[in-house]
Amino acid sequence: MLPNHFVCTACFEQFQFGFREAVYYVGTTPLGASVPDQELLPVPVRPAWCKDCNGLCIAEDIAPLRAFEDAYGAARRGQRVEYPIETWDADAVHAASSVEPYLRWRMARRHVARALCCGGTRFQFMDVEQPLLKHADCEHGFVEPRYWIGSYCGPGPGVRSPANILVFDAEGERIALLTWRRRTESGSCWEVESSTYIHTCG
Repeated sequence: MLPNHFVCTACFEQFQFGFREAVYYVGTTPLGASVPDQELLPVPVRPAWCKDCNGLCIAEDIAPLRAFEDAYGAARRGQRVEYPIETWDADAVHAASSVEPYLRWRMARRHVARALCCGGTRFQFMDVEQPLLKHADCEHGFVEPRYWIGSYCGPGPGVRSPANILVFDAEGERIALLTWRRRTESGSCWEVESSTYIHTCG
């Protein structure tokens, strides 16, 4: 689970995420004006500090291929999987079908993990105890996570307001933005707007 934000231990300056989730487009045709849920994969992410943008972001969490193979095997045996996607309440068939697209994606992936703010590769994960990140603007402080767990019972993203969920291709290049969620006879889909990096550090 991502922290709510990070804070300097000395001056208490807060650092917020620009966005907290992203998806891969894994369809076989060029992305159009809408996309069904079946052609999207949530990106496994970890909190990171981008050294190019000098700010808090999320970065791709790409484990070795063996971790994906092990997860797929465990899902097929009915065992619980936590990475690359949680399958806590799923039966073996549904769990395996949820993990299999990640295995296929990982087998084809060539680029190293990116910071999703700019596509760069110079970042430091923030969810490890060492090394601590020194706050550059503060003489004594370190940047640490803060968690806050609340409740929400309303509709999901893209129903009452645009979701603005970033879409990336299989190699981690930003290509689009999910805005409004629509229901169709065959399921649900998203309206799509084009989107590119503001920064080009990759």
